[in-house]
Amino acid sequence: MTPPLPVLTEALQACLKEAFAELPRLTGRWCDRVLTVLYEHAMLIPDSAEKHRLHEALTSLKKNRSTIEQQLAPAVSRAVMEELRPGGASSEGGRSFSSLSFDELELMGDSQVQTTIDSARVHQVTRLACESGFSDFSARFSTVQGFAAVKADRNPLRPEVFSQTLIKLMQGLPVDGEARSRWMVHGAHPLGDELQALYMRLGGQLARAGIAPAAYAVLSAPDEKSGRKADVVQLNAAAQNQAAQPGAPKHAAISSVLTLDHLHRLLVGEYDDSFPAPSPFDDMQVAAASHAEFSHTVPAAMDLLVELKEKGAGSAATPGSNGPQRINGVAAAVTPLSPETAAEISKVRARFKTEAKSLGQSLAIEVVGMMISQMANDTRLLLPVRSFIASVEPAFLNLAVADPRFFSDKSHPARRLLETITGKSLAYASEEAPGFEQFMKDLVGIAVALRDGPTHEAQHFALLLELFEQLQARQAAQASQAQSRAVQALLQAEQRNLLAGKIAAEIRARPDYVGGSRVISAFLTGPWSQVMANERLLGEQGGLGARKAVYSLTLGELLWSINIEQASQHRKRLVRIIPEMLKAIREGLLSIDYPLEKSKDFFDELMAIHQEALKPAAATDLKVVSRARLEKEFAAGDEGRDQHWMAPTEAQDSGFMDNDLGMDTRPLQDEPGDAPYKPSAAAIGADVVDSLHLKVGDWVELMSDTQWLRAQLSWISPYYTLFMFTSDGGRQHSMTSQVLQHLLKIGLVKVVSQRGVLDGALDSVARTAVQNSVQTKDGN
Repeated sequence: MTPPLPVLTEALQACLKEAFAELPRLTGRWCDRVLTVLYEHAMLIPDSAEKHRLHEALTSLKKNRSTIEQQLAPAVSRAVMEELRPGGASSEGGRSFSSLSFDELELMGDSQVQTTIDSARVHQVTRLACESGFSDFSARFSTVQGFAAVKADRNPLRPEVFSQTLIKLMQGLPVDGEARSRWMVHGAHPLGDELQALYMRLGGQLARAGIAPAAYAVLSAPDEKSGRKADVVQLNAAAQNQAAQPGAPKHAAISSVLTLDHLHRLLVGEYDDSFPAPSPFDDMQVAAASHAEFSHTVPAAMDLLVELKEKGAGSAATPGSNGPQRINGVAAAVTPLSPETAAEISKVRARFKTEAKSLGQSLAIEVVGMMISQMANDTRLLLPVRSFIASVEPAFLNLAVADPRFFSDKSHPARRLLETITGKSLAYASEEAPGFEQFMKDLVGIAVALRDGPTHEAQHFALLLELFEQLQARQAAQASQAQSRAVQALLQAEQRNLLAGKIAAEIRARPDYVGGSRVISAFLTGPWSQVMANERLLGEQGGLGARKAVYSLTLGELLWSINIEQASQHRKRLVRIIPEMLKAIREGLLSIDYPLEKSKDFFDELMAIHQEALKPAAATDLKVVSRARLEKEFAAGDEGRDQHWMAPTEAQDSGFMDNDLGMDTRPLQDEPGDAPYKPSAAAIGADVVDSLHLKVGDWVELMSDTQWLRAQLSWISPYYTLFMFTSDGGRQHSMTSQVLQHLLKIGLVKVVSQRGVLDGALDSVARTAVQNSVQTKDGN
């Protein structure tokens, strides 16, 4: 049973207190052990040059030991507290080789590459050395954090926080790079041992406090769809591991080609000269060989779809049948790769590796193979798309051995083609989604063109990219116009709502804002502030010409008329201004398309006040109500004044989703009395963007009209108060920051993709290169 929240809070604080108290002693013991290890290695190693370097590292560590002991504990404490901060990071303190991106690698220098490898080795060795203690401690600490399942990556005391903080500290010391590298290499295991002891101690403390370990999440058995996914994974994994043959060297599974150093050299162009330019005769041979082998990799389902496309026929599959899945009566463009097709792809890759003329070409082949495999196993993509990507691997292998710019140039046509295809495919949440059939037909044409064309030429990919974009633009033109209208409507609404908020505050601060009722107050700080905001904006844009601010003047008369004590003393004036005032109010509401029926309560209340003021004896019994009292009385009734209001036409143009969904987006109030702090819409929007790293182009799944839709974040307003998503067919879904925050919280909006499929695949290649570098070094 999970202890109540106060116990958890006390346990967490006690755990952190114990860890922070132990940090100085841990640092001292670590320095002692590293000095001992360096000395022992210096005594045993026969190489005099390396012995000298170890002695220099030993001397340097002795000189800087006091600095390390003074600074490491506070630095770790700060990193841990940053991890615990709401919205705070899985942060810089925990950054390891697992976060290295392909693009970052190109910008690194040689020394940074080596530092990255050393850092990765420290993280790995440290984690392995303390794995058993950390597992038990993390399970209990997850309970302390309030998690039902173990979330080791959310543990602020995880090994990476310690190791990365130590590395950053060492990098800031005035120490030779070789000495620092030896500290890292020989200090990783001692750090892991010290953390193992710390975790055992902290885990025991939590156990004595009665904190039970959280459960480890168990993956459910795959359904039919995930089973199909597993087939693709397995087949691609088989294709990728063809090199591991019986009798291969001990470390055959570890690529000696794909290391971080080699990959860095490929990206910065050091291997460009090793990609010989083919002669015209070679061009013909390559094209012929590529066509012969690539023809085996294009699944038969593609030919079927081509035929169906020409005939325009195809019967629906029988429900429950094991035949190919059908989309709107047409077979899916690409079925899961058969073992035969996977074997053919494997043979093509093996032939390219055998015929590679240089290390650069061998590396390019390996990178493309891993990149395609990663993309073909990316579960964000539907199975037909993933199978298509796997089937066109030979075309990209052919390009890779001829044009190394594919890796270093983000604008290379072949990379842009993959990015565009995978990006467009994220718009489809299922194979039954409208438009997916046509999308797959377009991919069939691309696949055939890649099979038949000169895929060693970048220009061929440029032409295919242009063709594909033109095909996709058929539906995009109308959607683009709709999106432009929606953005214009939302921009107008945001400007008006922000200004209306300021005007509402101005109204409440007026000296004549002392009378009326809750209904009147809500109207003035709600709809009427919108009317005045719209009037001011039109005036600023020259839309009113020389016309005076009629509705601002009407406000003064309205406030005067609802002050019963004052109005009752000037009944003739009240009778004279009422008709024009009511006319101006109705015109003002119509100017923003505000439904008059929604203002019925206001007009009824206003009429009652005016009737009271026109009574002869009304003035004698009335008292002026103070503004402070009104503010307190009306606070609960002014809920609408801070809500974003959209005119019906604006809501229609932008697909506005509001609180008609039945959601309560007001902040919870723990205690009665004064209202709690309520962040502004802009502050909420900024927090959503920062905490989730949301940006235009991200894909989500959202619930709309009881159906799940795949939609792309297409626009964020300048002040973060409004967000707009676009789903299939250019349909818009806009909402306020409060509504988005609530939908995210209750799971009716789910972020699907924030990193491009191709970028993610290349990042995975970079991380694998780091891992290979570490393991290759350890294996030597």
